[in-house]
Amino acid sequence: MATLMQAVERVRNNGQLPTTGSVTLTDLHRRFPPATRGSTRSLIDKMYQGATKLPWAIILCRFKNAASDPAREGPIERFYRDAFTPRRGGLVEYWRDVSLGKIDVSGSRVFGWLPIDIERKNANTGSGVTRSTLVDAAIKGARAAGFDPVTGFHSQIAVFIENWSKNGAPPGADWSHPTWGQFWIDGSADGRGKVTLTPPHDANITAHEMGHGFSMAHDMGPDLVTEYQDPCCIMSQNNSFVPPGWNVAFGPGLCLAHLQEKGWMYPRRFYVDSGGWQTQPGGITVPLAAIRDPGARANLGVKLAFSRPGSSWHYFLEYVTPEDWNRGLGRPFVFIRRMNGQKPVILGSIAVPTTLGSVAQFVEPSGRVRFTVERFDATGRILRVGALKLP
Repeated sequence: MATLMQAVERVRNNGQLPTTGSVTLTDLHRRFPPATRGSTRSLIDKMYQGATKLPWAIILCRFKNAASDPAREGPIERFYRDAFTPRRGGLVEYWRDVSLGKIDVSGSRVFGWLPIDIERKNANTGSGVTRSTLVDAAIKGARAAGFDPVTGFHSQIAVFIENWSKNGAPPGADWSHPTWGQFWIDGSADGRGKVTLTPPHDANITAHEMGHGFSMAHDMGPDLVTEYQDPCCIMSQNNSFVPPGWNVAFGPGLCLAHLQEKGWMYPRRFYVDSGGWQTQPGGITVPLAAIRDPGARANLGVKLAFSRPGSSWHYFLEYVTPEDWNRGLGRPFVFIRRMNGQKPVILGSIAVPTTLGSVAQFVEPSGRVRFTVERFDATGRILRVGALKLP
């Protein structure tokens, strides 16, 4: 969950506080009067009120002529209503936290269960029904019921309880099955920022598809082809976890490369080298802390320009600890990424050394760069990270 120091960093970057100097809790309460006097949580909420409002319409759908199915529909409805209710520790808080306070999906609304004008038997890809077809039918169904799921909403999510247009699919089958693929009900983002979701329904999948709705692409592996390879980014969906009070998976957070691409990273805490480090005999070494820890006296991200004959890119260095939305990670890592167009590429990772003063390294083969990580203090709060271009 967002801390007071994270909220302070955001309002500093917004120009609502001086970028240097100390600030007292009394001063913050004066500048940002909370709705509940004396409440730090209410103060943080007030400090984040400058976030861009991007609420979603979640439409719970029944296929044409389908009967009510409370046993299956009930848990799905409870998940979406809880996940989009503020202060439940769900997707409202998730997107506020991982965007570093830049966006706010509160105000999202769940509609349903509403009938659409497509029968289940005709809802498959073999019948030419795509995710766009389904979400458009959901919008039409909501309007027919007297609701407007478009005006005032960033986008829409159409929710269904079925993966297949008929019963009997073999266990583990999906859209790629040679026989059953034609009966698959296509759930995912549709390329227009709209989303169709089929089982399983959890926060990891929902946040990933919402990420597409915020114009983010899948992460890629070092081969620049294989997707879903990042161990610590929602656009790859690896290393999720089940928080207390929930029975569905959440996390991980959003990687530094996506944060920079979206303009959500704290600019003043982001170290950028335009390429001079490549000509230094010892390369470059800078202090680095986790993005979630703006109180640390260190950079919260590093961007290094790299060039060689015929190509150039930027490296992104991020320190991640297994806390908050990244607690499924297991242990601390420094991740090395680059961008390929608008797609982050995970090149490698370095497990943070457990001993003070010890150094771990990774050589990134495509650019022949050696990255190093040194534990700088006993707590592991700040690291020394280095990069050296090899011959």
